[in-house]
Amino acid sequence: MEIEQPAYVIHSSPYRETSALVTCFTPGHGKIKGVVRGVRGSGKAAFQKAASVQPFQKLNLSWREKPNSSSDLISIRQFESLPVRFPLQGDSNVCGIYLNELMYRLLYPNLATDNLFEVYQQSLYELLAAQQRNQQAWILRQFEASLLAEMGHPLLCELDVNQQKILADLDYFYYPNYGAILASLDKAKSGVEIKGRCLLSMADAEYREECLVSLKRLFRVLLAEYLGNKPIKSRELFQ
Repeated sequence: MEIEQPAYVIHSSPYRETSALVTCFTPGHGKIKGVVRGVRGSGKAAFQKAASVQPFQKLNLSWREKPNSSSDLISIRQFESLPVRFPLQGDSNVCGIYLNELMYRLLYPNLATDNLFEVYQQSLYELLAAQQRNQQAWILRQFEASLLAEMGHPLLCELDVNQQKILADLDYFYYPNYGAILASLDKAKSGVEIKGRCLLSMADAEYREECLVSLKRLFRVLLAEYLGNKPIKSRELFQ
């Protein structure tokens, strides 16, 4: 069966003499890995293909599904650039690379991710327009929340572990795979300390500058549950 999908390249590496091994993000099939031939060379066609393999360039891909194949690797038949491109620069470019690395590391292959695909595109639009680091940080936090939800581990930011409404003016400790505990009731106090209003800001998608530091700390802990000990390389680019 022939499959056709819009896509973005989230990772690529040289493959044999003239090809590239690319990991793409698609709405209907999620993360896929395939071979693009004729990407590396001195001719015009190779140059055009190499330009398409760059991140933040929307593509149209087609490949043939192989029934009963034991390999996740596909052979891409068509690899066409679409007129949608996000020329991210500076810190916004680093933020985009970070989003790509998260998806490359955390998404399971060949699972539909229509909603996350739309969130990703919107994040690229917003990063293109962002002028300040605070704006970029808020975009990252929203995407991280969407990614965790896509993985089946949503941020629990409206009710605490006792199913009580989280209140803006109270302090909480948040625990991965468990949720928020009212600080006054938590004897361990070993979770991520966070204000109720900061959790609610994620529920309401309401930007609060005073919450950015604690939200960054929270998502770093939440993502570490699934990333393991291997560090995120793009974080080093923020230094």
